[in-house]
Amino acid sequence: MASKQLSLQHVVHFPDSFPNQEPASGYPTILALHGRGSNEQDLIELAPHLPDGLLWIGPRAPLVLGPDSYEWFRVRVIGRPEPEQVLSALETIDHFIDEILLAYPVDPQKLFLFGFSQGSLLSLCYTLTQPSRIAGVIAQSGYIPNGVDLDINEADVKNKPFILTHGGQDTMIPIDWARASRDRLQKLGVDLTYQEFQMGHKVSMESLSVISTWLKKHLGQ
Repeated sequence: MASKQLSLQHVVHFPDSFPNQEPASGYPTILALHGRGSNEQDLIELAPHLPDGLLWIGPRAPLVLGPDSYEWFRVRVIGRPEPEQVLSALETIDHFIDEILLAYPVDPQKLFLFGFSQGSLLSLCYTLTQPSRIAGVIAQSGYIPNGVDLDINEADVKNKPFILTHGGQDTMIPIDWARASRDRLQKLGVDLTYQEFQMGHKVSMESLSVISTWLKKHLGQ
C-alpha cells in the first residue's frame, strides 16, 4: 500500500502481517517526527531495531532548509524558538494526525510519537497539550522549550507514558535542558522514564534497546 496524498509528504512502513492480519482496531502506530535538517526517511530506518507489528508513518516537515533537508519551524537561536512558530507546527501535526486516522489502519488508542531533536521538542509539546490523542512519547535528544505558552492539559497528562533519552555529550542540545524537562515532567506527574547515555546529539544501539524495552511494556508485549 503506497502512501496517500495528505497535507504533509510522508512515508509509510506497514507491518509484515499487512493486510492479511489487520486487527479490527488498527495497528499500534509510530508517528516519527524527524529533526531539523533531516527528512521523512530518517527515523523510519530505525524500525528494524524496535518491536515488530508496528505501523510507522514518517511525515516530512513543511519548511525547506536545503536539499533533502527540512525543518518544522525556523531557528534563529537554538534553545529559543519563536513561540508562534512552535504553536503553528503543533497545529500542523494535529491536522496530520486527523488525516492519518482516516487514511491508514491506525489504532487511535495506540498512537505513539517518536521524535528526535526538533521533532522531539514537538512530540513533547504536542502531548502536553493533547494527551488524549497520544498513547506515549519517545523523545530523543529534545527538550521542552521555555517561553512557549503551552496550554498544558494537566489532568489528562498525568500518568501519560514518556521516555526521554539524551546524550551526556550533546553539544547541540545541552544535557541540562533535558534534565530541566525531566524535572518539569515529574512535577506534572507523568509516567516518566529518563535515561542519559555516553553519546552526543544522536541515537545509539544502547538507547534504542532501552526504547524497545519501554515500547514492549506499553504495547503489552
